[in-house]
Amino acid sequence: MSIRTWFRAPRVRHGLAASAVVLAAGGLVLARAAAGDQRPASAFTGAASSGSNSAAFSGPGAHGTFALSHTKVQSGGEQRVFAELILEADAVEQARERAPLSIAIVLDTSGSMAGEKLEQAKRSAVQLLRDLRDDDEIAFVRYSSDSELLQPLASAGRVRADLIARIQALEPSGGTNIAPALAQGALALADAGKGRVRRVILASDGLDGTRARSEEVARDSAGRGITTSSLGIGLDFDEAYMGAVAEAGRGNFAFVKDASALAAFLQRELRETAATTIEGASARLKLPAGVRLVRASGADARPLASGEVELALGSLFSGDERRVILELAASLDSEASRTIEGQIRWSRVGGDAAQAPIAGLTLTGSTSAEAVEAGKDLAVLADALSVVASRRQLEAADAYQQGDVGRAQRLIDQSMSELSAVAAVAPKAAAAPLRKQLMDYKATQKEFLSAPPSSTAGKAAAKRAVEKDISNLSRR
Repeated sequence: MSIRTWFRAPRVRHGLAASAVVLAAGGLVLARAAAGDQRPASAFTGAASSGSNSAAFSGPGAHGTFALSHTKVQSGGEQRVFAELILEADAVEQARERAPLSIAIVLDTSGSMAGEKLEQAKRSAVQLLRDLRDDDEIAFVRYSSDSELLQPLASAGRVRADLIARIQALEPSGGTNIAPALAQGALALADAGKGRVRRVILASDGLDGTRARSEEVARDSAGRGITTSSLGIGLDFDEAYMGAVAEAGRGNFAFVKDASALAAFLQRELRETAATTIEGASARLKLPAGVRLVRASGADARPLASGEVELALGSLFSGDERRVILELAASLDSEASRTIEGQIRWSRVGGDAAQAPIAGLTLTGSTSAEAVEAGKDLAVLADALSVVASRRQLEAADAYQQGDVGRAQRLIDQSMSELSAVAAVAPKAAAAPLRKQLMDYKATQKEFLSAPPSSTAGKAAAKRAVEKDISNLSRR
């Protein structure tokens, strides 16, 4: 069956119409080099793919695609269009000599960490310190009501024994004041030498009122090549706060019920940091007249005076993938065509800067609703809706934690309806993760209905929901 015939089939047409309805419903809130590669930084390819409104690009150490959800838009008004940018670091065998690391641990030592929680956290931090190579660098910040740079950035081999003793001597006291400690950890990495992979790891079991400041610190750090990951310990931390810090810092967010699982999180962070091959990935897209940016997920988006939009994607480890979803509003006259094009840049760890052009993709205005429907890319729409649903699920988890269970249920119902409609017509490869996401939401809804928000089960359910959906915002 040809693609055109497929689009004309009644079941598909019905599903497409449902997809159009669900994607328009409600305000959309959208959503991480091979050492032997000897190609020069200027060596790249970029060509439009046939059969869809997409372009592939590649360069030293990375490759990816840029695609639009439509080839045509309905003229006579504004229409939402989604753009999807995917950047993937080339998978390489672990090099015998990886780049040296610079890691800052920012650990909560407030009174609520007293007992086994702090003891487990200390043991996990000590184990990470022992696993670092002698030429890796470590900085350590402990915080409660105040913060202290327990260890300025120094080579692990030189300070290991002394720092282990000081970590083991930490005692719990005071409240929780995250932002100054996070800033101190990021500042400690400013002295890291060139060619080092830098990461801040924040761990907390509490909450405070400094979320906006902490997000700003993480975002600014990401702009300087420092990844920030966060771990929430126990059931009393603010998952919205900690998740937002990881999102802004282009790092990972995880939730563990007790500090015994902190070691696994720190080991994951160590593995990813050691395997990092791409840093400072960013893209610039030139939006033509009649097309404007509404929202972005998966990267920080900054409009420029030139009419371009700059996207900061952060760092990638070997085989890692970063996904950015842009919601655009297009207003085009009939038969008017506009082209979206750009360039993507990155730096290879221990190597040169690289770049690749993003071939121009065209949107054309049309008075034919049938032509607009036939020109949709359902795979892009499926990815976009998945991110929209994740944003809504974060909102649902927050509503639930605030005690508004009814609103949380309505938001989950809306997401499940939209996911079901698009999964029914999307290509198989795109539909499978939507169905998995749908099943996760059904399970979460059941948990939210069966447990009060203040209960142990309710707190854990909300935190699990946030952990899953934060990850989906920038990785498929």
